[in-house]
Amino acid sequence: MTRVIERFQMLKLKLDTLNLYALVDGFQYEVHTGVRMRHEANTNRAVFSGTADEPLAHAGPWLIDITKSAVQLEEIEALEQALPSVSWIITHVDLEGLSQLLQLKLDAQLPDGHNVLLRFYDPRVLGNLYLTLDGQQRDEFFHLIDEWHFMYKGQWVVAGRNHA
Repeated sequence: MTRVIERFQMLKLKLDTLNLYALVDGFQYEVHTGVRMRHEANTNRAVFSGTADEPLAHAGPWLIDITKSAVQLEEIEALEQALPSVSWIITHVDLEGLSQLLQLKLDAQLPDGHNVLLRFYDPRVLGNLYLTLDGQQRDEFFHLIDEWHFMYKGQWVVAGRNHA
């Protein structure tokens, strides 16, 4: 995690409009901390908010603006070490805009026509997805995300429009 913050600080010197977010699995967060995620205006947002899955928002993916939520940072770092449930996003997009962008990626359609929830907020799924997508698909998926950092099979992976 420290490497992500250092990377963010370095990039922010060049482009002041960048933001750093943690994308956290709400269910795993609650299991690990014993506390359910709660909405804090301008600080975090449930990605399921405003979708058909909103009743499950507490257990779904949450975006947390790390620059505004230092209190949760230690909990998130501990969670990242304990369970595969955290990734880090560096982007110029604001909290609301990034949440909407991620909402558009939640639903996928299988070749047989069935719709499924794409659990990209699970680093294991994100890693498999990253390896499966071709160059054009990666460009589309990581559009507007400068860097997306996550642990996959014991290795740090950096994806994003500069790494797709």
